[in-house]
Amino acid sequence: MPSAKRVLLVDEDEMLRASLAEQLSADGAYEPVEAGTCAEGRRKGLEGLYEFMLLDVSLPDGDGRALARGFREEGVT
Repeated sequence: MPSAKRVLLVDEDEMLRASLAEQLSADGAYEPVEAGTCAEGRRKGLEGLYEFMLLDVSLPDGDGRALARGFREEGVT
């Protein structure tokens, strides 16, 4: 089996984040990396490559759309 693809989940709702992570990792295809704030998501988002990112719009310290724009400005695709 090929190695699991990393996925970044950024959401302040810990239960929702955990549920999404559980569903994504159920068949071993994805390896979720979780974050609860923009700052944590930004740090983890710059740590490596991800297959895709799920970013909440309303985070305690910012907006997921701004986080996505920041990633694009830094060359993260």
